[in-house]
Amino acid sequence: MNRLLPRGAILVLSLLPWLVAGCATTGINSGQINIISSEEEVNMGKDFSLEVEKQFEIYENQEVTEYVAGVGRDLAAVCDRRDIDYHFAVIKKDELNAFALPGGYIYIYTGLLKALDDEAQLAGVLAHEIGHVTARHATERLTAMYGYQILVGLVLGEDPNVWAQLVSNIFSTGGFLAYSRRNEYEADRLGTVYVSRAGYDQRGIMELLEKFQVAGEREPSKLEEWLSTHPPTADRITRVRSLIAVSAGQSSQKRNADQYARMKRNLP
Repeated sequence: MNRLLPRGAILVLSLLPWLVAGCATTGINSGQINIISSEEEVNMGKDFSLEVEKQFEIYENQEVTEYVAGVGRDLAAVCDRRDIDYHFAVIKKDELNAFALPGGYIYIYTGLLKALDDEAQLAGVLAHEIGHVTARHATERLTAMYGYQILVGLVLGEDPNVWAQLVSNIFSTGGFLAYSRRNEYEADRLGTVYVSRAGYDQRGIMELLEKFQVAGEREPSKLEEWLSTHPPTADRITRVRSLIAVSAGQSSQKRNADQYARMKRNLP
């Protein structure tokens, strides 16, 4: 005898094609369910980047922007996700922070640029954010925050109000910055790999984390966003130190301190 399926079962069946199509089978995202395609993720990131420009002041100094973007491009060229274009911009804000939007849009604050000593440390920041993009943490996080049903509606364009609500919620709560602890550890691991591939001294990442640790004790106000969205810094330092020890000798130890110092003179 035929029986009507429960509403929940109907929903699952309706989402099944999306789930199957969106489950990565190879690479670092193997097994990850993601109903947002790479193209849709890039478009989403582009739209969110327009919102960033409304919420923050972008620092337009050409030398600083080109320097940061140049380091970023070198790292993107050796990352595990090269099917998209990466975009790098500087936010004029005296805090120690950086973040990544979906689809390769990466931002770093002038406050963090001032605190760094050389290009190897900058590479550590950008490589970590590229790690988030490579592993598609943003759309994974969106799925966890809003659920498949809402995201399917967003992708299909079924509700014009969904997008506006999503943007409002994310930028009012810093939602995109609130990756899980597992996401942050994975981005650290991938970032350590990418700086090595690009020829940078991997110790730059560990030094970066040590700077955050010291700043958190001395000037916590400059780390308000960072401390609220990242796992304990001491744990990350220990993990990164272990990763560097395993891959010792694989990096050409590039640091470019003089070039970085020249760039810093153009910061506000």
